[in-house]
Amino acid sequence: MSSKEIAIRVENLSKCFAMYAQPNDRLKQFAFPRLQSLFGYERKRYYKEFWALQDISFEVKKGETVGIIGRNGSGKSTLLQMICGTLTPTTGSIQTKGRIAALLELGSGFNPEFTGLENIHMNAAVLGLSNEEIDQRLDKIIAFADIGEFIDQPVKTYSSGMMVRLAFSVAIHVEPDILVVDEALSVGDAYFQAKCAKMIQNIIASGSTVLFVSHDTASVKSLCSRALLLDSGRSLYLGEVNTAVEKYYTALVHSQRAGKSMPVDTKVVASDSSELNDGIEAFKSHAYFQRISNGVAEFINVSLANKDGQIIDTVEFGQTVVLRQVLRIHKSVSSLGLAYHIRDKNGKDIIYSDTALEGDRNIVDPRVGNIYVVEWEFTAFLREGAYVISSMLSEPINMAIGEVDVIDFVPISTKFVLSSAGHPQIYAAAYWSNSLRIRELNDDNI
Repeated sequence: MSSKEIAIRVENLSKCFAMYAQPNDRLKQFAFPRLQSLFGYERKRYYKEFWALQDISFEVKKGETVGIIGRNGSGKSTLLQMICGTLTPTTGSIQTKGRIAALLELGSGFNPEFTGLENIHMNAAVLGLSNEEIDQRLDKIIAFADIGEFIDQPVKTYSSGMMVRLAFSVAIHVEPDILVVDEALSVGDAYFQAKCAKMIQNIIASGSTVLFVSHDTASVKSLCSRALLLDSGRSLYLGEVNTAVEKYYTALVHSQRAGKSMPVDTKVVASDSSELNDGIEAFKSHAYFQRISNGVAEFINVSLANKDGQIIDTVEFGQTVVLRQVLRIHKSVSSLGLAYHIRDKNGKDIIYSDTALEGDRNIVDPRVGNIYVVEWEFTAFLREGAYVISSMLSEPINMAIGEVDVIDFVPISTKFVLSSAGHPQIYAAAYWSNSLRIRELNDDNI
């Protein structure tokens, strides 16, 4: 590939951070090794090395949009900061061509004593615009931020939402050759997020090169032509987006299973299935979005219900609810595992469980043509807000290392809003379902 076609080239990139057990170890590291060398002693190290990235190499063509995905702590933000020049690599090299605009920690460069208007001029100049270019785009920047008369007030009087709206507006109107986006589509309310997504799509259409980091794999798949999967600072995969997403969820299943296993009371219950028809058509209408399926089996309905069996989309803090997954078997398979992820509005995983974790309850030798109903009952101790439930059906390959083949993955299988009025605003990080029920049906029962 011609070097003229390359916008970003990363070669053998690694980043190491020094981790000190206590503050005075920093002073020891600064002074003692020099003295030890001076007097002929072996130099001692007073820190531990943490390699945030190790031996990362890839190229991005001009006009290409590449997603970067991975769990928290995988090195995504560190990689972006080095590409933008705010961090220095420990080893390796980075080459970029053209003006870079970065949507990283929005508003971090603002002076709180300056007005919004003054910060626009300062921030835009830092991003490489001349005074003439700033004046030409000023009205568009102010209109997009939509913070009204606060534009003439000091930034220290802004809410956090107002500040990130202004910062996003400045960065997005630079008209960069390379746009670097790190979870920036989660800022502001739903209307502003839609405006941000539309603006980024316009930048992509104009031929700019984009690096896009998000926990929202649906956005990655809709915007990106390729994806880089990082795990613990290493590159696991670079290539086709669907494959990268599959590998991401396989790695996530392995991580969740290795770290959080808990026995539960499980039952297999018999089957009056008249209620299962409700909602199947509605499920089909939205479940196609970014779905991954290989035809072996499929979800035909996923819903959330209260203990009386009524379908709900609003949940009260502390309410006991039932997540019902209904699936049909199309081809013979030896074992099926089911899982669900509950994600917040930013696409971050809050809760996860699967049938192997819940007392080794994978469905063994399911019969072709039959329908299975899996019900997870749990008490919702979550922070107030909107949530999405993703559902996954997989075939275990090597569970010792968490390897599975994805059979059906529905990123948005159902949604709910949780109200926590009068209750503490907390996440239940150690939460797991407290009951799992499985029913087997045939075509005559549904």
